[in-house]
Amino acid sequence: MKRKIANRPDWARLIRKRYVQQYVMDESFEGHLSLLFLDEVKEPLQVTYGEREVCIVSNGHVWILFFPNQGRYSVTVMLNERNEVVQWYFDIVNSIQLNDEGVPVIEDLYLDLVVLPTGETYSLDEDELAAALDEGVIDRETYDLAESEMDKLKLSISKGENAFINEIETYVQLVRKYR
Repeated sequence: MKRKIANRPDWARLIRKRYVQQYVMDESFEGHLSLLFLDEVKEPLQVTYGEREVCIVSNGHVWILFFPNQGRYSVTVMLNERNEVVQWYFDIVNSIQLNDEGVPVIEDLYLDLVVLPTGETYSLDEDELAAALDEGVIDRETYDLAESEMDKLKLSISKGENAFINEIETYVQLVRKYR
């Protein structure tokens, strides 16, 4: 399984970044929250979802990373230089831990869900999850757990009950504080 570190220490695309981390306990979220300021990048990164191209990395972008104490996913909310949400990126995870420096690290369970500000959703990497099962990297129980978590996540979004989407303006205010 892939491991992702919140402060992206080895990301060659980043020339200059800033990283802020804090523990949050409020009515909608409890866990670690990280802000990754992409001050200067080698080149922008565009991704394509269906017919839509989305710039997720460029100079001045900020990623808000949520690592909840409860649940089996982490969330990266990608903001452009005007603090507008570009996308929500949900990683289904096997675990969330802190490394020796106290920085959150996820053990990725392959499945991802992208939500665009238009409300469009895109499920990603189902093929990677199936391959991991076929190759014995994960067992059936872990596979079923990932599928179940994805289903719960999609349901919360379709019902308009996902706090990471509904309460994002609270956290955008935090970004403004550090800009």
